[in-house]
Amino acid sequence: MVYYLLKTGAFHAAMQAGVPIVPVCVSTTQGKIKLNRWNNGYVIVEMLPPIDVSKYNKDQVRELAEDCRQIMKAKIEELDKEVEEMNKRDFAGKLN
Repeated sequence: MVYYLLKTGAFHAAMQAGVPIVPVCVSTTQGKIKLNRWNNGYVIVEMLPPIDVSKYNKDQVRELAEDCRQIMKAKIEELDKEVEEMNKRDFAGKLN
């Protein structure tokens, strides 16, 4: 799985506004969804706890983005395992 670097614009905006970042993670769908099929298995979307941006200064925006990326990467990997188990349990042999 490829995890891209996050753009920093939203992080700059959050820091200037003094509001937390709320990461939203989605289980991986790339290569797992077939169009024109009624049932493609499960997809999980989850909001993570807010990340307090006040712990970072304006020179640490890249560090904030990387910290957020690492948190999201770990969560997406967790969600992917959960989806895999759910699909095995409920759709064994039906999603190919």
